[in-house]
Amino acid sequence: MVRLGVLSMAHGLTSTHVKVRQSKVGGRARWALVLSVVLTWFSVIGMCMAIIGAGRIIDGGGVSRWIIVGPFVVMVSFALRGWVLAGGQVAEERRVRRQIVERVFQAGEIRASKFPTGAVVGLATESAEKMVAFRVGFMSQIVASLTSPLLVLVAMGWSSRWWLAAVVAAMLPIVPLVVGGFRKVMVRVSHGSQDARKALAADYMDALRALGTLQLLGASSRVAQRLAARGEDNRVAVMQLLRGNQLILFVIDAVFSLAIVAVSAGLALFQVRQGVLTPGQGITVIALSILLLEPMDHVGAFFYVGMAGWGAQRGIHGFISSLPTGRAHVPSTQPGCITMQDVSFSHGDCVVLSHAQLEIQRGQRVAIVGRSGAGKSTLLSLIAGMKTPQAGAITRGGDCAVVAQHTWLFQGTIADNLRLARPEATEEEMWQALSSAQLANEIRTMPAGLSTLIGEFGVGLSGGQAQRLSLARALISGRRIVLFDEPTAHVDLASEAKILDAINNLGRDYTVVMVTHRDTSLAHMDRIVRVTNGRIEEEEHQHAH
Repeated sequence: MVRLGVLSMAHGLTSTHVKVRQSKVGGRARWALVLSVVLTWFSVIGMCMAIIGAGRIIDGGGVSRWIIVGPFVVMVSFALRGWVLAGGQVAEERRVRRQIVERVFQAGEIRASKFPTGAVVGLATESAEKMVAFRVGFMSQIVASLTSPLLVLVAMGWSSRWWLAAVVAAMLPIVPLVVGGFRKVMVRVSHGSQDARKALAADYMDALRALGTLQLLGASSRVAQRLAARGEDNRVAVMQLLRGNQLILFVIDAVFSLAIVAVSAGLALFQVRQGVLTPGQGITVIALSILLLEPMDHVGAFFYVGMAGWGAQRGIHGFISSLPTGRAHVPSTQPGCITMQDVSFSHGDCVVLSHAQLEIQRGQRVAIVGRSGAGKSTLLSLIAGMKTPQAGAITRGGDCAVVAQHTWLFQGTIADNLRLARPEATEEEMWQALSSAQLANEIRTMPAGLSTLIGEFGVGLSGGQAQRLSLARALISGRRIVLFDEPTAHVDLASEAKILDAINNLGRDYTVVMVTHRDTSLAHMDRIVRVTNGRIEEEEHQHAH
């Protein structure tokens, strides 16, 4: 499920309130769509020029600049159109993926965890790609197919007879009606294909992450059979979508295209025999009628792209709209202060907090203690904004950084992991943060320094080093409220001492809240609060100066 340190880290690295972009086409993609249509018009005009020029050669008119300029316009237009569409789709994919990830981060751990990780990954990768291909590529082709035939009809009427163009124009509305009818029929198939892909991605990701457990329990073969069944369902759904695409291709090619070309050729031949049109004009009419169909043929050929993209768009919009957008806390006008007023929170029937009160002043260091399962981590999650209280209010004076019990580090360099908190951070600022976390000397001994590669979850670092790197990342974020969820629970004594020293050396402009089980962590705390029976109780404590 979507949770773990990703969400903990995300709430520590992102603003407490992310403004989710509206689910509309982004600015660059919108311009790409418009320019793509305009460039398609230019390519159609260029082909019309070449066809009309060829017709004049047939009539003995000689080689004109039309037949030279036309192909050049076509080549330039096609090249620019491909470049514009590629750039627009890349930018739009990036925007959609960022929107999905920000939405997950904003929703918080509890509200986002109902979606399997594989399903969310599928939405942010394959579904995002299909939706963008539909929005930018397919929709530009739709607009072009509805507008560029008008240019061809004008060229046909100007180069031959206007009434011929009018006859052909009368047959054009059939294509949008046919495509629209097929879209209505194929909507259910498209949705089924999207659901099948999402289910396969979710099960595959879950199986991959639990591979060791499945082998220990002897459940590998059973899960493999389920994945095979999911894969077969996905194959059947894709084949149904492609079958519909082939059907619409047959209808457009065999019925509509054949009818238009046959009517145009028959009328042109009749007019040539009557002496109304020259042979070159007759050939021009037939060639232009074939050109008239090309944008519409593209719509039919890529109909499955539109339907797959339509289903992907439905899935992404459904996911985004299903996650609430409200804040988990109310901003405070007092920087660094935290206040909980009459807060209640439950896990099902299990009451964790009931009308709890807590006030933390700026610069205080507060330890949260209690027996296992009492609700310490839940309290910290409420303060962080990862969970939303079911009653009462929480105010917090500023964004917070979170150092989780199981820190989340990504594959990449040490600098990459630090810049997650602040992309514009300089090397000097990174070294300063590492020094404050008592990790700088150890990083300097590594051959690559800040460019040292580490694996996912901090592979290549000791547990203590990974935890101190997480602390350095929290410090470099510039946030003055730092929340610690048992930061020394899984490290040795030497690493514990370094982590506690780093925390104790933080200036009084930092507000520190720490969940802990260890008495060694309490010595330098200003206050100790205990979570017990749904209440928060203050304990007497002698601060060690």
